[in-house]
Amino acid sequence: MAKVLVVDDYPSNRELVTALLGYAGHAFIEASSGTEALAIVRAERPDLVICDILMPGMDGYEFVRQLRADPDIARTHVVFYTATFMEVEARALARSCGVSLVLAKPCEPQQILDTVAHALGTDEVIAGVPDPDEFDRAHLRLITDKLVAKASELEAANQRLSALTGLNLELASERDPHTLLAKVCKGARDLLGARTAILRAHQTNGQESLFYATEGLAPTDVERLAQLAVEAGPLGEAMLTRSARRFSNPTGDPVAAGFSADYPALHSALLAPIQSLNRAYGTILLIDKIGAPEFTDEEEHILSIYAAQAGRIYENGSLYLAMKRSAEQLELEIKERERAAAQLREINETLEQRVERRTADLREVIEGLESFNRTVSHDLRGPLGGIAGVAKVARDYVTNGDAAKAEQLLQMIESRAATAEKLVGALLAMARAADATLHSRHVDPHALAQQAIESLQPPGAAALPVTLRPMPAVEADPILLSQVFVNLISNALKFSAGSGQPARVEVGAIAGRNDGGPVFYVRDSGVGFRQVDPSRLFKPFQRLHGARFDGFGIGLSIVKRIVDRHGGEIWAEESAGGGATFLFSLGPAHAEGAPT
Repeated sequence: MAKVLVVDDYPSNRELVTALLGYAGHAFIEASSGTEALAIVRAERPDLVICDILMPGMDGYEFVRQLRADPDIARTHVVFYTATFMEVEARALARSCGVSLVLAKPCEPQQILDTVAHALGTDEVIAGVPDPDEFDRAHLRLITDKLVAKASELEAANQRLSALTGLNLELASERDPHTLLAKVCKGARDLLGARTAILRAHQTNGQESLFYATEGLAPTDVERLAQLAVEAGPLGEAMLTRSARRFSNPTGDPVAAGFSADYPALHSALLAPIQSLNRAYGTILLIDKIGAPEFTDEEEHILSIYAAQAGRIYENGSLYLAMKRSAEQLELEIKERERAAAQLREINETLEQRVERRTADLREVIEGLESFNRTVSHDLRGPLGGIAGVAKVARDYVTNGDAAKAEQLLQMIESRAATAEKLVGALLAMARAADATLHSRHVDPHALAQQAIESLQPPGAAALPVTLRPMPAVEADPILLSQVFVNLISNALKFSAGSGQPARVEVGAIAGRNDGGPVFYVRDSGVGFRQVDPSRLFKPFQRLHGARFDGFGIGLSIVKRIVDRHGGEIWAEESAGGGATFLFSLGPAHAEGAPT
């Protein structure tokens, strides 16, 4: 394992060589100048030195000349590793200094390893010293320094070009104009090394306003500058002439450079318009070059190109957003028109159905009014007329002193009055079912059905033959739902009692279709409705079995109105073993099948 000294003023160049040396199993030492390298050689006595030629201060040639002049270290192997383009002259100068091996940057890693192995494998060392008359070291140093300066300039230009390319790529991908301008401001300051950057641009959304972005400026200064007119002074001139300007202002007074006193101290500045091919949108101002008294002509040119590129991207981004907004608005209008057209089609398609439904509703109302008139004129007039006639006869019996006969007639009056009262109560119940305000809440149908059975239970009589099945909770008006159970259960009991069979009533619920709500049912073992037109079941004042059963034909009509108020549906089915089953839902659901 050999000890190798690597001399180069660029750390990145040293890093490549040291990585290869480490890979080959050699130890290495680093130096950044010829002066430092000479001291390390005297102290560490390396087996090999790999040295750059063009370095500031002591170049590679002077380093080797002094190394060969010292008898203690004169036979140290040296390899030149240089990027000079004067390869023939470099090799001649190297040999005159006692260096026979020269590597040209860049080169393949294997070539570096082969050269190191060759240098370490030979004992021959050229120990010559150049003749002062043949080799003018002062001139050589001057040429070397110029080459180093030029290489540094080229490296800086390359780095700046790379940074400018990266910024342009980043800006080209930005769609939001305000975010774009903020990035332009920061990018210009970082690219050209300015203490402060100020960007002002006209809005492109049709508003008479300015967008403002700054870097390296205090918030209080930003507030003051935001109030200034963009067209004033050098800013307006740059937009008018659409050309960049460079300022040198030794006093630092912004007024002396043509700017407002509200601007910060300004010793040097660059100003360029943010423009497209057809329009200037604003300006970008860089104040005070970091590390130098002023900006250069090249930096002015770079800022001019950068600002023009930003202007084009800004314009394209603004046009993109305008087109996007227009497209979105057009899409909304298209959707709105499609929705309106769909609604119109739906209205047209359902118009005939709605007309038929309203006609049927109107017909039902008319029929209900006719039935109401008949009921009032017949069922109500009968009891009231009977009351008047019986009362007259009863008065004659009272006059003749026949109290027993008068008592019988008074009982008849009481019975007919009670009948009339029941009819009036039924009419009021039907009106309330249609007009009452719906107060829905979470209710337990099982509890409501139980309460309905208890209200129908005669005092001291045997328990009613009603079986309750489990029923799920629903959203409904508890008062109106309770009325539904009362009417359906009382009807079931009434018609079951006259069937000649043991009365049986069952109340429960089954599942609805399509995941709808439950469907409730009341099933009885009564006379059914086989001899009755089913369409008349839920019409008011329809006594389907004549005078055989008490009632006014209002109960089922009341139930239907309550179910309709809940948005549900009610229907009836004849049971297989006799009797009837009434089913109802409290929403848009249909039963999977009636219980058997």
